[in-house]
Amino acid sequence: MAEPVNRSDFLSFVLAPALFIAPACGTASELETATYYKGWMAVKKHKVEPGADLSEWIFTRIERMHNQGQKIPLLDESGKKTGYTLSLESLTYQETQVPVLKIGVIDDRTGYTLSYSWTEPGSLRVGLNVRWFQAGLTRIDE
Repeated sequence: MAEPVNRSDFLSFVLAPALFIAPACGTASELETATYYKGWMAVKKHKVEPGADLSEWIFTRIERMHNQGQKIPLLDESGKKTGYTLSLESLTYQETQVPVLKIGVIDDRTGYTLSYSWTEPGSLRVGLNVRWFQAGLTRIDE
């Protein structure tokens, strides 16, 4: 009996503007149109460096991010990871069958989503503000 294919076995190929997902065995499982966003994210510097001034932020621009589960780590001014990652994904909640566009902040140490917000799929804008971490994305119409 064949072993089930898990999520880590999937390979993703971006075929602009579509995202093609195929399992490692080469059989296509899904073909969805990817929507792209640009924007920014920021974290209070004291969350990364405990001695930092409470008014300081680590900020970065996002030139292009797709809605098919892409994760982008937030880097500091020197290019080092801060320990926080922004995620963006279109999904359907299993219990309600409601499709949403979800933006979240992930703690890199645990892999857990610390906070998230959601909106209608394909929304022009989506954002997240949990005081110490903020992000804003605007859809890129190509």
